[in-house]
Amino acid sequence: MKNSKAFQAAVLAFGLVLATFGASTVQATSLGKPIACHVQPGQKWLGEDKIKTIFGTGEYMDVKFKTSKLQCYEFYAIKKNGDVVEAYYHPVTGDLVQRNLIPHAAAARP
Repeated sequence: MKNSKAFQAAVLAFGLVLATFGASTVQATSLGKPIACHVQPGQKWLGEDKIKTIFGTGEYMDVKFKTSKLQCYEFYAIKKNGDVVEAYYHPVTGDLVQRNLIPHAAAARP
């Protein structure tokens, strides 16, 4: 890869994001409130392919996707410029619930 140091820094930052937020539900946000999507029983969720299209997985070098315990679709991704993105989408409407961005310069700092 042409810019392997930048990629390694982005991967490290991505790992730090995952370590900070864990492999389970995000319990706190920058506002200190849990992120919940409030899905009602019987509501039909968008399929995984549809929500990945809405998120735009093609814009990223690496994407981790999961469903949270608080009924949101979660994405953790590294943009091609090295920025790290954490995003939550409502699984029925596909609406963006919250998006956090760690710029590449901040992500690369030890």
